Amino acid sequence: MGHRMEIYLSPEHAARVIAISRSFGIPAQVVGYVEASDIPRLTITGEHGTFEY
Repeated sequence: MGHRMEIYLSPEHAARVIAISRSFGIPAQVVGYVEASDIPRLTITGEHGTFEY
């Protein structure tokens, strides 16, 4: 299962955007986060383990 749309924004705006989405009958939730790094790396952690690329 995938996502219909992903929006990247500052955490302080997430609750408002979710409320707007739900007001139109569109389910929304926070599914992850992004943080700055000096190292070019992607880390995915889930129920099947942690994967680093």
